[in-house]
Amino acid sequence: MATNKLNVDNVSNNLFILAGQEDERTPYDWDGMPEFVQPDTEAFAKITVRIRNQEDLDEFIKLMGQNITPKTKAIWYPVLDRNRNSLLRWMDEDDESQD
Repeated sequence: MATNKLNVDNVSNNLFILAGQEDERTPYDWDGMPEFVQPDTEAFAKITVRIRNQEDLDEFIKLMGQNITPKTKAIWYPVLDRNRNSLLRWMDEDDESQD
């Protein structure tokens, strides 16, 4: 008889969870992890700009002060700093006291 491997009840079949503790556990052993809240980073407004010729495009590029190429599909105004959060790290209080 074939079984559906994608429809397996891992909670009731888990040897490491005692009966009655099923509701107290989170998936993937994420117990005690801080809650993560993702801030909304969507654009406030989106507009379509149509440019008639190369001279107008050159002027638009100069006004925006951004690198716009023939492959550019969208830009942020003001320029979006994509590396703004690249150096942020999660530090545990215990790690700081060991320095």
